[in-house]
Amino acid sequence: MRRIITSISLLAAIAYATSCSKGEVVQDVNSLGVGTYVKLVEKNDGIIDATNLSGTKATIKVSEYGTEQDKVIVYVSKGTRTSDRTKWKQVKEVDRPADGVYSIEVTGSEIQAAMGAALAPGDIYTLYNSCITTDGGRFDFGNINGEVAGNPNYNMALTWQATVVCPFVPATAAGTYTITTDSWDGAVGETATVTATSNSATVTYMFPYAIPPGINPVVITVVPGTGSATVAKQTYGSYGTGFENFTAQGTGFFFACTGFIDLSLQHVAGNGTNYGTYVLRMKK
Repeated sequence: MRRIITSISLLAAIAYATSCSKGEVVQDVNSLGVGTYVKLVEKNDGIIDATNLSGTKATIKVSEYGTEQDKVIVYVSKGTRTSDRTKWKQVKEVDRPADGVYSIEVTGSEIQAAMGAALAPGDIYTLYNSCITTDGGRFDFGNINGEVAGNPNYNMALTWQATVVCPFVPATAAGTYTITTDSWDGAVGETATVTATSNSATVTYMFPYAIPPGINPVVITVVPGTGSATVAKQTYGSYGTGFENFTAQGTGFFFACTGFIDLSLQHVAGNGTNYGTYVLRMKK
């Protein structure tokens, strides 16, 4: 089992890692200054309504830890997080509050202005908290090891996300969809029929290669205002002897305004064997 280092040693290691460059003499970390980062206190779901960019926002509350900070500079990039700062766009600067606890808000309009391009439903953006110390040091996802930054023991909040959505409209959601990504069934190019109510969509058939017994349409529960989608555990079909009555469950989004379904689903056989979680995407 990997030994958990103390927070003080971690901060010293961060300061060491961010201050060294290739060719420098390695020195004892105990002789170095202490680094800094921000710890997560709370955050919202990060959902941005494409039809109300100025009125919806991603929020996060974080607390200073380590060397005293002067401010946090918030950056953004499109897609999953990256340590390549050349892909980051600056959103805003937030001065350190007296108690060291920042309440940071980023609206859809601010993300759009920083990116210099229109936001579209289905877009995912990564936000970065770059911590600037009073002596000008900089500590963020660009120079703190990703494995350390993602370790839950330290509760770092160096990155967070915003997802652009649109309201769920049944009449717009219904129709014929083509499977564009299917890492479970491999049914790319196959089609399925979607019917919808005010807060749900029924897909016939979500997994077209499944066969009886247990073959059923799959019902997606949708939050009308955001398109957030949940697939409760339900049986959708079988794949031959010994592979009967598979169930699927998971979460994702149903972007009715663009006719796009994006789900991450766990598949379990009727005998209880868990086959893992796979992405399914469909386009109208």
